Amino acid sequence: MSHDLAADLLRHGYHAIPDARRRAGDPPVCPVKLLGDDAVVVSGPASVRRFYDPRLIRRSGAVPPPLATLLFGRGAVHGLDGEEHRHRKGQFLGLLDDAAASTLEDLVRHHLGTAIRERHGETVSVFHLLSEVYARAVLAWAGISVRHPDKVGRRLAGIVDGFGISGPSYATAWAARLWADRWARGLIREARSATTQPTTPVETIATWRDPEGELLPVPVAAVELLNVLRPAVAVAYLGTFAVQTLDDEPALRPMLAEDPARRHAFTQEVRRIFPFVPALAGIARQHGDWDGQIVPRGKRVVLDVPRTNLDPASWSAPYTFSTERFLGREVDEFELVPQGGGDPAEGHRCPVSRRRSR
Repeated sequence: MSHDLAADLLRHGYHAIPDARRRAGDPPVCPVKLLGDDAVVVSGPASVRRFYDPRLIRRSGAVPPPLATLLFGRGAVHGLDGEEHRHRKGQFLGLLDDAAASTLEDLVRHHLGTAIRERHGETVSVFHLLSEVYARAVLAWAGISVRHPDKVGRRLAGIVDGFGISGPSYATAWAARLWADRWARGLIREARSATTQPTTPVETIATWRDPEGELLPVPVAAVELLNVLRPAVAVAYLGTFAVQTLDDEPALRPMLAEDPARRHAFTQEVRRIFPFVPALAGIARQHGDWDGQIVPRGKRVVLDVPRTNLDPASWSAPYTFSTERFLGREVDEFELVPQGGGDPAEGHRCPVSRRRSR
């Protein structure tokens, strides 16, 4: 039976790459077919470092369009290279600074407390509750007023839920994507019609320009607005896994309540064990040797995110949940890659991911 990694990712999600590795005999650099072309799957800190070297890898056109358009949108920062990427990413980093993160934390705390009080005694879905809480928080921060923020949250979470999975969830995700694109374009047009200086994040994104000084087209500005809102809501996945872990390991609860350092370590371990994506893709800019496998110019290179986060060369007992591994230790940006690796201002692509001091 012929296997194509793009099709297998749609059918099997996180199982696709481990299955491909097993079929190939689990080599360090695994040859696969991706959209009918030869590609390689790599993992581990050394490969991550090479993957995020812009001299070696480009991103434009790397992610198969059915996946890239659904999750990121057309023209998003994820598929840019060179000065265009640095300029766009700089706009995200300027918007999503430490003050913004602190404001979002306060808003999440407020809306979570309200939701818990309102649902006291009820049986609730943790994921649905957190999706609503994060949606209310990020919409309030962005300066977006909607009648039903919980419905917006469900649609934004639905885009992520259907990513990399065929069947009903994939179709639902596309319906949510099309709705979100229309909605976000309306928000950008409304913000651009204002005559005052921008004071909210949505108004700021509406004023973003390209390196040549031209306003971003409305559809692209809308895509980037969604690339702030959608990942913020998608944190509900990590929150749900955190709750599940605390249910499985109740002894962790008093330690986390008393020690901020352990709370930070717990968060990092949740991110390590439950990564956001199964894989990232780039295209080789030049002929090169990756751990003995020759990768010619133009070949796709697929970064195996979960395997990197579980690499036994980096993590002792990698399949065991342990907050201890993050206590008193600085984590290298190439060994912990739940949303990708690298410097947030340079190679890293996730718009809302930035390194914060504790």
